[in-house]
Formats: sequence, C-alpha cells, structure tokens
Amino acid sequence: MSDITRREFIRRSIILSMGASYIISCADNEMSTNEELPDTPGGMDGNENHKKIIIIGAGISGLVAGYELSLAGHDITILEARDRIGGRVLTIRSPFLNNHYVEGGAARIKPSHNLTIDYANHFNLELDPFYATTGNYVNVSNGAKTIIDNTTYLNTSYGSTLRKNYLKIRGGSDRLTNAFANSNELSNKIYLNNPVTSITQNNDNIVVNSNGNQFQGDRVLCTVPLTVLNKINFTPELSAEKQSAMNGGFRYAPATRIYIQYKNRFWENDSLNGWGNTDLPEEIWQPSWDMDGNTGIIMSYLRWSAAEDMDVLSIEERNNAVLNRWENIFPGSTSNFDIGVSKSWVQDEWSKGAWASPTSSQNETLNESISQQEGRIHFAGEHASSDRGWMQGALFSGLRAASEINSLS
Repeated sequence: MSDITRREFIRRSIILSMGASYIISCADNEMSTNEELPDTPGGMDGNENHKKIIIIGAGISGLVAGYELSLAGHDITILEARDRIGGRVLTIRSPFLNNHYVEGGAARIKPSHNLTIDYANHFNLELDPFYATTGNYVNVSNGAKTIIDNTTYLNTSYGSTLRKNYLKIRGGSDRLTNAFANSNELSNKIYLNNPVTSITQNNDNIVVNSNGNQFQGDRVLCTVPLTVLNKINFTPELSAEKQSAMNGGFRYAPATRIYIQYKNRFWENDSLNGWGNTDLPEEIWQPSWDMDGNTGIIMSYLRWSAAEDMDVLSIEERNNAVLNRWENIFPGSTSNFDIGVSKSWVQDEWSKGAWASPTSSQNETLNESISQQEGRIHFAGEHASSDRGWMQGALFSGLRAASEINSLS
C-alpha cells in the first residue's frame, strides 16, 4: 500500500463495496423518535426581546442551545465545570502515536440521526463509515471463536440499524463540539473550570454562583446530568420529581472502555480487522482501522456488570485482564502490547454514568418531569430526550430547550 494511504485505499473500497445502498441510507432521515424537530441548523427565528441566558454545561446540548440562541440575538454565557468542553463527547488523542485517536464517549451516528448529520454538514465536517469495511470480524461465544466475513457482519444489525450504515465524524467526534465552541457565536462565551454551586431565582432575575463568581441573567438552561445535579443548591427547591431523579431515582448505565495500543497490527496477518464481540458481553473495536501508521489500537467496550467489574481494578490490572482475554482472540496481544488507556464514565466526577437508562417504572414516572421548565430554569441533556445515549438526543434536547426560551416574550 505504498502508492496511496491506508485511508484513501479504504475510502475507495467503501465506495465500491457499499455503493448505492450506502448513499440511500445516508439520505434516509426518518427519525427514531416521535418528536418534532426544530428548524436547524442556524434556523432559529430572531427574537427582538433579547435575554441574558446562562447555560450550565458545555456538552453538546449546551453548545447547540448556546449557538442557536446566540444567532437569534440573545446574550449567552456558558459555565462548564470541567477543564474542557464536550461533556460525554470525548475524543482521546494522547498518548497515542501516529495521530491516532479513540472515542471515550459518543462515537456512532445512525443514518436516521439527521440533526447530527445536518450539524456536521453545517460545519463542513466529513462523515465516514464507522465499522471496518475491510478484514474479517471475530465472535466469541462459550469460549469458541468464530470468524465472520466482512460482508456478512456489516449486514447484521446493531439495534435496528445495519452495521454498514453507521457513520462517524472524520477526525473525531470532538470536531463537532469544537466547531460549536470555536464559532463566532460562542468563542468568547464559555468559561471552563466553573462548577455551579447554587442557582437562586426570583421574580426579576436569576442568580448563578460559580467558582466564587456571581452571574445574573433572565433565564438559565441547565444541561447537567441528573447523576450530578444534586451538586447544585436550588432556591427555591426543584420539584419532587426532579429531586427524586437527581438523587438516584433515574438510572444511568455504567460503561468503561479500555484502549490497547499495539506496536504493530499483527492481527492483519490472520486477515482479521481487530473488531468483534464476546459474550462477556463485550464489543471490540479497532478505532485505528482507517488511520495511517504501523501502530494500531483495539478497544474493549464494556457495559453494566462487566464495566463495574473492570472499574474496581487498577489501570494495570485492567490492561492485563483485557490482554489475557484477547490472547485467545488475537494471538500475540501480550507480546505486541505497547500502552493501555481506559475511561470509566461512572468514575467521571461530572458524569457518574455513561448515559441515562431508566427502568420502565422510572421512565413512566419521571420522563416528562425531567425536561419541564421550573420558573426561570429550563432543562436539557440526552437524559431529557427519547434518543438517550446518542449525540442526536443531546442535540434535540438542547434545541427543544433553546426554542422554548426563544419563544418567550
């Protein structure tokens, strides 16, 4: 592969192998929810009654709301507790070699996720197939290893969508959140390392205390995950339903990812692509499959009890557990190991969980109330949508709340 890069070779192969079905699937914007979408991107009507709006959280919900409300003429301030933007959109680049990167959070895009695709297009971000389109996949069940050819695997479904139709943002999911943050509308309006400690609302305005600073505004949009919402003192108190949700009454999924960088892509000698599934259960991704360079990264994606079992281990113990398991799947895993990195969302101070995944009774009792406005405070986030765990849900929720605020006289 000396005359063209790995990426270009793969892209040419994609065009040939996926053909018209791929193009059709990208144009299929049928929503996976029954919710009506606001007109976007950049389509929010201007409002002459400009308001000062304080947004809590610079995840994708807060960013899209801030972007659209700023375009509509409102004065925006975004307060973020972390030292970075993005929330659970987290692209990890260090310490990987050859400009490789992995996704710590949101990665996949369904072809029906038209908001995600529209905003990527709006910011001139290119989309690529998510799953590897070359090499064979591996499935392990009851200790037995089965090789699945590429075409067969890509024509199976993850959820209700064929794997061959899933997309990703070229260069990393954080290119979308960075595009919002670096836009003229938001570039000087985001304050990092500013965890909010209290929000007090009265008849005239609303006051937010953060990091020793006080911010006053007309409205607040709170996009904080329910798992950490109790870090904020609200005056007056929030509704009983929201208090229940933010004090453990609305379940979040545990998820942990372990990334192993290898010195070379030894699995290719066996015509494997570094992807597969085990009955742990575990998804195995090779994020570097379409990236140039000799090194390669394979990722273990664990959820629920498998993630919780991994979370009690040290980083070294996590690496060893994965390497020992993978030695039977990808022989040579241990000898070709270079470095290991992991991300646990349960252990993340400002998330305490990967995505909202309420029980049926929790959803029935609290679903409507968690997104309802309370006085001058509005609420958004992937938990306040029906596409929980996806960028699409976070985008929709942020836009819904922004439209709610913009419609006020």
